[in-house]
Amino acid sequence: MHRRLSLLSACFCLLFVPFATHAQKSPIALTGTLVMPQEVIPQGTVLIQNGRILASGADVKLPAGTKVVRTEGIIAPGLIDLHNHLTWNIFPRWKPVQEFGSRYDWQQKPAYSVLMAVPHNALVKQGLECEMERYAEVKAISEGETSVTGSLPSPCVRGLARNLDYDPELQGSFGKIIYNVFPFQMSEQELADVTAALSAQPRGALLIHVAEGAPNDASTAREFTLLKGRGLLRPGVSLIHGVALKPANFAEMAKQGVGFIWSPRSNIELYGDTANVAAARAAGVRMALAPDWSPTGSDGLLGELNYASVWNQGQSPSPFTERDLVLMATSNAAELAGLSGQIGSLAPGHAADLLVVRKEGQDAYWTLTHSTPQDLQLVLIGGDPLYGDPVLLQQVTGSHGERLEVCGTPKAVVVDGKPFAETEKTLDHALHQFGRHLAPLSECGN
Repeated sequence: MHRRLSLLSACFCLLFVPFATHAQKSPIALTGTLVMPQEVIPQGTVLIQNGRILASGADVKLPAGTKVVRTEGIIAPGLIDLHNHLTWNIFPRWKPVQEFGSRYDWQQKPAYSVLMAVPHNALVKQGLECEMERYAEVKAISEGETSVTGSLPSPCVRGLARNLDYDPELQGSFGKIIYNVFPFQMSEQELADVTAALSAQPRGALLIHVAEGAPNDASTAREFTLLKGRGLLRPGVSLIHGVALKPANFAEMAKQGVGFIWSPRSNIELYGDTANVAAARAAGVRMALAPDWSPTGSDGLLGELNYASVWNQGQSPSPFTERDLVLMATSNAAELAGLSGQIGSLAPGHAADLLVVRKEGQDAYWTLTHSTPQDLQLVLIGGDPLYGDPVLLQQVTGSHGERLEVCGTPKAVVVDGKPFAETEKTLDHALHQFGRHLAPLSECGN
């Protein structure tokens, strides 16, 4: 039986060491509305140097020689994606004509095999995994993501988004992050490695797919019991999907310090419903938000924030505020990954991973949960401006970057090596032999 991410079913691990210190650069100050850990500052400044945030707030003293860029937008921490399968994001949306009982059901369907599994695995065998990864990372950044998971464990030349399951730029001793798609297939040695990571100081993190299926699917629900039997209901573990989990399961997760990663769009499109996040919230479970993959989820976290916000408005009572949802894509996600002191906040000392979106009429949190890729003005990772509106990008870097168009809106990306347009051309040509075309960076509201 073919399984999604059969090439990824083993865990991908990284022993973090301190975040890389960037070469000495002149400081840069961005001004705008700041989304801080505990407040929103309408007229604030973020001061950046050497890839780090030096200061942030309403009254920041700027050193001599600081370049000041007035964004007039909302400045927020970069979004952190703890649940994705990046190389599959080259495919356009897959719209099954039915809902499924569990993930094992749709993975056996001929339509899935023909439309995605066969061409994906063929492109990997052709040695195109780095091109696939490169495209997926630009797609993620165009959705405001600065950190991602779900990479192929190959020696691709990166330098775009932070790959939390593999990133040579992350040089720190933070503990081991393990991202696992099929946790019940782990060997005894793999389980021992996981246990060691979760027992280490600093403690590692385990992000695992559990109970992915329809809410009342008995075999899917049984996975929670299997998880307990493997000794994996413990601090440092976060469950992904969990559609079949019951309120009592969430209560036990909260008691044991287990986190939860919510992917509502993919859940609803494949299984007709999503996890009981109201019960998870009531139990006090720490939650993050993530898009899963773009074929059945969102193109990225901006899209998933929008979807989650609309879903939330339809619940009575609504379990979340707009602020809750933003925290689930930033500081909560950083905490579940064991990196809360490094990313997920505009606080001084954190990595300068941030985004700027166009300001709308309502508050900053509402703006973030309703922004589209067209509204994304700038993305910095480790203080390096990598994506945004060409004019604003030029103000920061002195260069327009490589021009792109996202849903009819001019954007630009800064990439090393060959032009990004060549990556797009290579992948589109390779997919053509399977009767497919490369997915756009954004499906533009679909």
